[in-house]
Amino acid sequence: MKTKVLYFLMIAGALLFILNIWSADFDTEKINFWSAGASLLMIVLGYIELKKVPKDEN
Repeated sequence: MKTKVLYFLMIAGALLFILNIWSADFDTEKINFWSAGASLLMIVLGYIELKKVPKDEN
């Protein structure tokens, strides 16, 4: 169950990052860097937590 939530948050972070770039019309002067950084942080932290999830060895 925890892994599904982590995958959802990582996909949501990627989608938010893409939409943030798209809403700025791909112009680097208009990008909200706080929002873009938070989206990337969601992806990175989700990946780190995904690696910490114990594997079921049964």
